[in-house]
Amino acid sequence: MRGILLLLCAGALWGFNGLYVQVLVQAGMGPLSIVFVRYLCALVVLGPVVSAASAQVQGNVLALRPEHIACCVGMGLLSNALGGVLSAFAIARVGVSTTTVLLYTAPVFGCLMSWRLYGEALTRQKLGAIACNFVGVVLVVSAGGGLATGGSNLAGLAAGLAYGFTYSLLAVLSRPIVGNSHPLAIVYYGSLTAVVALALPALGSGELALVFQPVPALATLLYGGVSTVLANILYQRGMAGGVETAQVAVITSVEVAVSACIGVLLLGEPCTVGKLAGLGCVLGSIAIMNAHAKPGEAYGVRMVLTAEQLIGFYGTQTDLGGAVKSVRRHREDAL
Repeated sequence: MRGILLLLCAGALWGFNGLYVQVLVQAGMGPLSIVFVRYLCALVVLGPVVSAASAQVQGNVLALRPEHIACCVGMGLLSNALGGVLSAFAIARVGVSTTTVLLYTAPVFGCLMSWRLYGEALTRQKLGAIACNFVGVVLVVSAGGGLATGGSNLAGLAAGLAYGFTYSLLAVLSRPIVGNSHPLAIVYYGSLTAVVALALPALGSGELALVFQPVPALATLLYGGVSTVLANILYQRGMAGGVETAQVAVITSVEVAVSACIGVLLLGEPCTVGKLAGLGCVLGSIAIMNAHAKPGEAYGVRMVLTAEQLIGFYGTQTDLGGAVKSVRRHREDAL
């Protein structure tokens, strides 16, 4: 439950992303420059945070095992940098609404990859939650007719689907390293990789000076500090809480609900029956995905002892404490 709540908080913070991006676009910045300043600001914010955390643990929180570096670089290149570029391309070709729908094909990709890579069970409950989630997202973004004006550019649709795939890789690539590396290290190296990858095109655009205006500067600080640093730390800690990889994208889809509420409350967008129904489906999908979750079922492994195993545990121990320790060791081996 703690992991689920942390992921919900991360998704809620990501729900403000559209507001920050809108401010930066109105200031005259292009998508590549926006993605670049987002992660550059994240690195600036992470500097003192990493120093304080290293002093607290009396060690270097940025230290990584060699085998984990590839995962962090992969997240930075694929989920952060490439995902930002694909998002910008898709929005330019098919519009924001259609891109949002295509983004939330991510739970499908995440469920399939976690099934094949990590052996997580592919259950009817998960498939039903993913279907409910996708229907909800379609209802939310199409409530104002956005899909009708999105267009049907084939390249834009392909970019949107690829964007959903790169988004799902965030959870898939995080799985091997969460709990083994400090969350600050994961966020830091992911942001650093994105900055390095996007530096040349962003610096060549001549748009970075626009970020020093008061309102864009505030939006950049919130975008990089809150929606990137804080949200991703919550995300990594949530991933370490035993939540299955397939569940993650559905849980963080609360982002769509928060974004829709911001549009209604702050941007004057209409609150229609279709939008409310879509929000209900999104929230319902989160409830379906996490219904009846039991301790020990992470990664699709169930801890169900047979009668023979119970007799073995209690027959070889002279006290209840020793038997309980044997059960715990068996459960850890299963996971």
